[in-house]
Amino acid sequence: MPSVSLEPRNKSQKPISFEVAMRKFKKAVERSGVLQDYMAKDHFEKPAQKKRRKKKEAVSRNRHRVKQFDTTRGQL
Repeated sequence: MPSVSLEPRNKSQKPISFEVAMRKFKKAVERSGVLQDYMAKDHFEKPAQKKRRKKKEAVSRNRHRVKQFDTTRGQL
């Protein structure tokens, strides 16, 4: 399971405000995928539903790549 470190990365830095620390923590949790794992394990997903969801995500990723390819005129 992915983990999120609560320790400061550089201890020599000056203290940061609570809002900034909370924002950084939320970003770290989002990047690590902890929340997605929790949501996936929260309830049982039937294999057919899982397959349908994965297919929908793949189509979405592909559309994004095609759009990005078109906007850069062939350069990724």
